[in-house]
Amino acid sequence: MDKQTVWNRTRDLQLGGLARGRRSAVKSRSPEPATAVAIGPNQHQVPGEYRTVQATRQGGPEVLEVVRQTLRAPVRGEVRIRVDACSVSAVDVQAREGLSTYPPKFPFVPGYAVVGVADAIGPGVTAFAAGDRVVAMMEKGGYAEYVFVSTHPIMRIPPSLDAGEVVAVALNYLVAHQALSRVARIRRGQAVLVTGAAGGIGTAIVQLGRLLDLRIYGVDTAAKHPWLRAHGVVALDALDEDLVEKVRRLEPGGVDAVLDGVGGPGWVDRGLAVLRPGGVLVAYANPGSPAATLRLLARAAGHRMIPRGKRIRLYGTTSWRLDRRPLMDAWATLYGLLEARRISPVIAARFPLLEAGRAHALLEGGGVVGNLVLVADRRGS
Repeated sequence: MDKQTVWNRTRDLQLGGLARGRRSAVKSRSPEPATAVAIGPNQHQVPGEYRTVQATRQGGPEVLEVVRQTLRAPVRGEVRIRVDACSVSAVDVQAREGLSTYPPKFPFVPGYAVVGVADAIGPGVTAFAAGDRVVAMMEKGGYAEYVFVSTHPIMRIPPSLDAGEVVAVALNYLVAHQALSRVARIRRGQAVLVTGAAGGIGTAIVQLGRLLDLRIYGVDTAAKHPWLRAHGVVALDALDEDLVEKVRRLEPGGVDAVLDGVGGPGWVDRGLAVLRPGGVLVAYANPGSPAATLRLLARAAGHRMIPRGKRIRLYGTTSWRLDRRPLMDAWATLYGLLEARRISPVIAARFPLLEAGRAHALLEGGGVVGNLVLVADRRGS
């Protein structure tokens, strides 16, 4: 099948369902703390060691410290990856602050998705070979020069793809794709409202949505509206008290889906108010605590009891633990689109891996359009 046929099928299948590349299982192992030694970010790597960035305790960006670890060989079933780039996400920031459905145990290494080269292969691994370029979903542990994976999702990718774009696709485009195609089941030409529309996931939804000719209403701060308008989005101010009324005037019958990347009861209320009967609100933002997650689940369950009612559905990337095929299929589709330049991740800034604190501070400032990425510095390594 030629590439043009693949891209046409991708559009018609709501950006879903095309799988390419090998699948394997991965499980990230936390760095071994017994040999951890805190160092400055400008110190060079010592042979036989590698550096990580750990959240040493709950707090602000200042709690992120560079820590040296002993570099070990992979054990049975593991792939050791020399990291080229790692995603920076709101989930990393929230985990560092202790705001999570599953709060981390400190100290821990943030970092959800990585791309790099498989530089050592453990016994029993047959799907990958040393030298393969791979992307892996870590969930945590990615802020490191090396990672070890054995049961988490991992896929071989073309060497030509830009590392920063690869990790943006691995996490944020994955969420966007699954929210649109798998959860909301959006069809060509429908209308959607997106909160946090100029963020990492929001910009991904906009690009994927344009492939489906969607009418997109994007909610974000006014400073980000120029990017939204330039990409065909009807920009709405997050602080506008008349937001619901404006959307109702533009879409009298209601939008088909609300994709909520901001979260909180207030946005759920506003989202439900602009949905059409039978429409769906997809909540993919981190609720912030176990209690908040349970409240949202209870509210979603209540809406399912209403015939033809407005539904609330939750999506989280950890759903791969129940079934990894949707994630792997989505990655195959998305990396095909990336290779063909049908999507182009917005990278607001790239930071050296060991300066993750600067990236966190910038993300928390609220002015980022698109994605932030950490990249490995091989000098002195």
